[in-house]
Amino acid sequence: MIDRLARFMASRWYWLGLMAGALLLEIVALFYQHVLNEPPCVLCIHARLWVLGILFAGGLGMALRRHGWGQVLAQSVLIVSLVGLLERSWVGVQIERGTYDGACGMDPGFPVWLPLDAWFPNALQVWTMCGYSPVMPFGLTMVETLVYGSVLGVLLASLGLVVMVIRRR
Repeated sequence: MIDRLARFMASRWYWLGLMAGALLLEIVALFYQHVLNEPPCVLCIHARLWVLGILFAGGLGMALRRHGWGQVLAQSVLIVSLVGLLERSWVGVQIERGTYDGACGMDPGFPVWLPLDAWFPNALQVWTMCGYSPVMPFGLTMVETLVYGSVLGVLLASLGLVVMVIRRR
C-alpha cells in the first residue's frame, strides 16, 4: 500500500492534480469576485497567494518528480502553503464570528518592491473590509470551506511526506 501511494505521488498525475485543484480554487475566487460581485478582503487576497503557493508546489513537484529530494521539497512547499491557507482562513472564520481580537485593514502588506495589488488589480487588490464571506454550496461560508479543506489537505500532505521519507530509506 505504501509503495502504491509513493508511486502515485511520484507520478505526474499527483502534481498535475495539485495544480488543477489550485487553479480551480483561483477560478472559483475570481468567479465570486467578478461574476457574483463578492468583493475580496485582505484575508481573501492572502488566501489567494497561499493557493498560488500550492500551484507552485505542484509545478515544482512536476519538474522534480524524478528526484527524491525534489519530491520532498515540493511536498514541504505544499504543506507550508496549506498551513498558511489554514491560518488565513481560520482568522476569517474568527472575524465572521466576532471572536477575533485584532483588526483587518485594506492594506495587503505587499512590499514596495513587489506591489502585486498594483500589478494584478483584478485578482489581488483588496476591495472591502473583512467580516463577511459568501455562502457556498452546503451552507458553509467560503472561509469555513477553506478551513475544512485546508485541514484535510494538511493531514493528507503530511501523510504523503511521511510516505516519501519512509520510501527513501
